[in-house]
Amino acid sequence: MGEAKNIRGLQLGRLIPRRTRQDMDELGAEPELVRASVFRQLRKEILSCALRPGVRLQERELVERLGVSKSPIRDALLKLEEQSLVEVMPRKGYRVRPISVSDARELYEMRQILERECVLRLAETAPEEVLAGLDRFRAVDEPVELATWIDYNRQFHLYFADHCGNARLARAARDVIEQFDRLTHASVTSTDAVRLTDFTAQHGAIIDAVQRRDKRMAAALMRDHVEASRRRVLGELANASIIA
Repeated sequence: MGEAKNIRGLQLGRLIPRRTRQDMDELGAEPELVRASVFRQLRKEILSCALRPGVRLQERELVERLGVSKSPIRDALLKLEEQSLVEVMPRKGYRVRPISVSDARELYEMRQILERECVLRLAETAPEEVLAGLDRFRAVDEPVELATWIDYNRQFHLYFADHCGNARLARAARDVIEQFDRLTHASVTSTDAVRLTDFTAQHGAIIDAVQRRDKRMAAALMRDHVEASRRRVLGELANASIIA
């Protein structure tokens, strides 16, 4: 029971207390919880660019820093490779996958398809209380800090996915939307506050259309919003040093 409490009390940066790691490996206590925690932590670090695109991932360093054995580290790296977030370097291990312009284009194509369907379903079928919940996204705290804005923007788009009424669509949209944290971190600087405010105004227009249940207008506004983001991000990535 004590070990289970230790695991549930995981802290950022060290997932399992060192003194319990060997016990966990020997007893097999809650191995799936450990593996899931390691995967979520590494994925979060990659998407937030705490682990920068192109950086080498040393298995020994990850074992030491996260306080786990090699097995959950290797399992997490395999899953991250499946999600195209890390890549294998022959005889050298893994590295965080550099951001490629072609990958960014594909993500935007998927986002246009998925978010259009989400906004249509929300405008057509969502109950009034769900539509009213969009009002929380009409503004973001000033001054516009990049990390705060990225979290706000992600939550805005995930709201449409999470309330679309289709679990499979929601999972697909969520996977794509969350990967945009990395693109935003790599392409936006603190000097972009004015443009970020412009995107917040676009959110307000989308909210207005959805709350009127104007499906056609809501879909058109979301399409234009995503396209404006695509043009800005691809323009910035074309000049970035972290592009593959």
